[in-house]
Amino acid sequence: IVGTTCFNYKIPTNMSRLFILLLLSLSSHLAWSKWNATGTVRNLWATPVMEYSGLFSDEQLQAFADDVKSSWAAFLKERSDPRTRRVAKPQAFGTSTPGDKDRINEEFFNYQGRNPINQNTLEVVWQAFCFAVDKFLEETGIPPIDYQRESLTEPGTLEWTKDKGPRRGRQYCWSSLQFGGTHHDLHTHPGSSLAGTLYLEVPSDGGALSLSDPRGPLPPFGYAYRVQPEAGKFVIFPATLPHAVHSTPGEEPRISISCNFPGDWMKFTTSKVVYGESKWDHPMMSREEAMEEEKKKKKEL
Repeated sequence: IVGTTCFNYKIPTNMSRLFILLLLSLSSHLAWSKWNATGTVRNLWATPVMEYSGLFSDEQLQAFADDVKSSWAAFLKERSDPRTRRVAKPQAFGTSTPGDKDRINEEFFNYQGRNPINQNTLEVVWQAFCFAVDKFLEETGIPPIDYQRESLTEPGTLEWTKDKGPRRGRQYCWSSLQFGGTHHDLHTHPGSSLAGTLYLEVPSDGGALSLSDPRGPLPPFGYAYRVQPEAGKFVIFPATLPHAVHSTPGEEPRISISCNFPGDWMKFTTSKVVYGESKWDHPMMSREEAMEEEKKKKKEL
């Protein structure tokens, strides 16, 4: 896991004693009664990123990749016919190089909104994604994610829940096939709490996943963290994290399936809501007890 994780901090006993004795030597106004010292650690703007490999066999990954290739072939057939080709809404405006292939990536995504890949493949990957999300939350100490679903008691209405294993919604999962310079510009996933990508086939020149520093461009921040794709690797990160996919220059395709976990991102990774917090307290000795402690220590020496 790359990022900040929650931890429980406890001041060692010896450190507490030394600290108290130091106070005694510096001040003559210490109270004679016991009291507690308390503290809180909050993980602000932390961005955990998890890489999880080995959830699928090579045979399963190949079967998933074949489904994506079949969908890609049908997409290219529709795209090649002016009578059936759909124009994708551009994600960027202005001039570009004639060979820029980012638009075809957007078109394939839109095509899957109308013609998703094999539903069994999507459901199996979705269940694995939900399993990985549970592991992500466990390892980072993030509490269960609050998300909306159709009410179980009042059909036709929505309710907030933290139940595990949400049902896969429309376009919660989609595939991507990139080669010949195809890339994906910097973006986030609005309306989701977590995003994840499972790599199915990755050539030696497969484009890396580039994660941008969410703390802004000013020094000492502003650097990107790159995750090298590998077949069978699941990468999971907050949907608020700006990310991009570098181009795959060769003709061998880089094939993946991505998923979005539902949830209000305003309730997840902003400083408005602190997802990781630990508190502690420990007793402080009275002056009398501290002096007794010092006497015991001298006898031990």
